[in-house]
Amino acid sequence: MSRRGWLAIAVLVVWAAALGWHVKRLYLRPSLDLLAEAARTIPPGAAYYAVFRGESRVGWAQNEVDTLPGASGFLVRDRLILREPLLPEAEPLRMEVEARLGPTLSLRGFELEAAGLPGLGRVGGEVHGDTLLELEIGGEPPVISSLRLEGPLYLAGVWPLRLAAESRIEPGDQFRLPIFDPVSASSTVATFTVLAEERKSFPDSVVAVGGAWVIAREDTVQAWWIEQEIAGIRLRSWIDEDGRLLSAEAAGALRLERTAFELALFGDSVPETPTETP
Repeated sequence: MSRRGWLAIAVLVVWAAALGWHVKRLYLRPSLDLLAEAARTIPPGAAYYAVFRGESRVGWAQNEVDTLPGASGFLVRDRLILREPLLPEAEPLRMEVEARLGPTLSLRGFELEAAGLPGLGRVGGEVHGDTLLELEIGGEPPVISSLRLEGPLYLAGVWPLRLAAESRIEPGDQFRLPIFDPVSASSTVATFTVLAEERKSFPDSVVAVGGAWVIAREDTVQAWWIEQEIAGIRLRSWIDEDGRLLSAEAAGALRLERTAFELALFGDSVPETPTETP
């Protein structure tokens, strides 16, 4: 073979090796790298919900997602305010959870403050190396305990963000995630099944007309209907491509519906003097 022929073969070998490295770099990276890259596209922002029991509006909820400095993860805040007790002979429920998540949305730490749930006041936790969750359950003195982990753990309210970070979800897909519930301070594996996909709308802004809120604009998003099964209990929710709930069944026969800020807090009527603030 001529010198030119050997040179052509050498060039082809180098090109093939470079192409193989490029394909591996793009498509064969560890799944956690791909998940972290997808999670970075989740936009920060707040979503508001009217909370119903049956047909009665009984409270409101808020979900807020922000990024931590240096692309080190996310900060998620959830708030649930009910105007009536969730349990007999209890106070109206007020619960706030602030969670720190890693780049792949796994739990790094959290604080929960609650009123209206007997025996539950404050619960805090820190994850160490995806192998240990140290818990501090409120009281004087607080109860200290730990939970051994077999890998990344996801906070109960974060699963919509985790599913949205998948490259593509379609009806029939099924996911299993280890879920931690800060209320019961316990973890379990939950199954999430994608039931349907369609476009959904929700009120995005309102104007006051004659003492009532009137929807000024609706936002339409791509959404998935998800069935979650946790400890034998099945609940269904609609989530959008940004990992925000659009509607959801919740414990205690509650239902959340995403809506504009004013409708979530005050219902249809414009208050003369607001009595609630987010």
